[in-house]
Amino acid sequence: MYFKKVSLMLTILFISASIFTIHNASASGGLEDISPKHGAYEEINNLVVNKSSFADVAVGRELSGYVEQLSFFKREKEPPVKGVAVLDTSQVIGLVSSTTDGLNIRKSKDSSSKANIVGTINKGGKLSVYAVEGDWLKVSYNDAFAYVYKTYAQFLDADGNALGNIQKQVTTTQSINSYVKPTSSSKVISTVNSKVKLPVYKTVNGYYLTVVKGVPGYIVADSTEDVKVEKPSIPNPTQTPPKVSGDLLGRVTVDNLNIRKEANSTSTVLCKLKKGEYVQVNSINGYWAQIIYNGQEGYVHKSYLKILNLSGNPLKDRIIIIDPGHGGKDPGTVVGTIAEKNIALKVSTLVTQKLEAAGAKVLMTRTGDTYPTREGRVDFTHANYGEIFVSIHVNYAANTSAQGTETFFAQTPGDMHQEDIDLATFVNNQIVKNVNMNDRKVKKGNFIVIANTNIPAILVELGFLSNSEDRAKLTNDQYIELFAESIYKGILEYYSKQ
Repeated sequence: MYFKKVSLMLTILFISASIFTIHNASASGGLEDISPKHGAYEEINNLVVNKSSFADVAVGRELSGYVEQLSFFKREKEPPVKGVAVLDTSQVIGLVSSTTDGLNIRKSKDSSSKANIVGTINKGGKLSVYAVEGDWLKVSYNDAFAYVYKTYAQFLDADGNALGNIQKQVTTTQSINSYVKPTSSSKVISTVNSKVKLPVYKTVNGYYLTVVKGVPGYIVADSTEDVKVEKPSIPNPTQTPPKVSGDLLGRVTVDNLNIRKEANSTSTVLCKLKKGEYVQVNSINGYWAQIIYNGQEGYVHKSYLKILNLSGNPLKDRIIIIDPGHGGKDPGTVVGTIAEKNIALKVSTLVTQKLEAAGAKVLMTRTGDTYPTREGRVDFTHANYGEIFVSIHVNYAANTSAQGTETFFAQTPGDMHQEDIDLATFVNNQIVKNVNMNDRKVKKGNFIVIANTNIPAILVELGFLSNSEDRAKLTNDQYIELFAESIYKGILEYYSKQ
């Protein structure tokens, strides 16, 4: 009987050779390996795994060994552990890349402890995002949920590319969905209400790539309309200007402004103008404006006139200098991998686009990651006959509770500082109102770029990169758009005031 049992077991093992691999132990019964010439040798040999993965098997006292059941079918995934969430890739809402080396990946939203760090990722490394939870991104890492601090991650588009520059602005015409991919069959990230203004980065098959609540997504283009530049009405002037026959009016911004016979500083002085007086401007050539005052023609230096359009948009043909702070070798304020120079350039570029759309002639002191000196920025402004100068910056303080927007003007001898104050006040107030920033007011500050220009000039500190609330806005494209829109509206308000 005992012999029959052993024989039966050996028979079963031989018959099952294609799905079982036998590893002889000291009492294996002397079974031989399949010959390499055997037709099934290659297939069976590929199924052999290390001895450590086999279960010890004993047959009576004579036969023992290691056996692993193998299948020619795809191995099933291990069953989920009770209480542990199973990742569902269909719930991914986006893709991010790290903007720094050694970004910690944590199993919980706690940056105060090292015990919850489950890994790191270097600059350019990508992670799938499942949710945005405050300052954290819920991501997948090693087949489990984890968290990274969103300040050090940059969202990419559906193809894994950077979003690029904003092409235009649109407003939703109805309640619409934002999708992970440019198709309505992909996952819905969020719903956008009607009459919401959104940036557009590119157009793909009838969908716009935009950003909603900080997360990129695609919306149906036909459910939006392009944002049009405002057609502002000129408010009632504080002083009634004289009637003129031309389209341009000049308001004198300093006392004792010389009217000269010819367009040069050595020409005969015909008479002098007082601050607040108005003149008809017939033409402008460089820095000299040909005017008519009390029926007499003459020339005045344009820097001491506020040029006002009497018809059309107040910004049409105005020469405006936008100065993105820092650049190149000078990053400005830096927190982690976030540099002031990049924020300043992004906001400045949007401001320029808005002003140009309104008909202004706009020049930027830099359009890329270059470093013009402070004196170079002043020279650039004068060489291009600028009429106003706006320098855009980001603030920093050792006290992280410091936050808000402040705007500076310079007061120097002979300067038209009331124009500086007006321009600074309009811009500062627009930012505070539209971006919901703490108001740190308009202040004197003799910075080189605004103290040495001979036109109305201001320096705007948008917010504090050192403050978490301000930083969240300064690194969010939707708020960047609001900062730019506010500066544009402040400049528009300045030129609308006669």
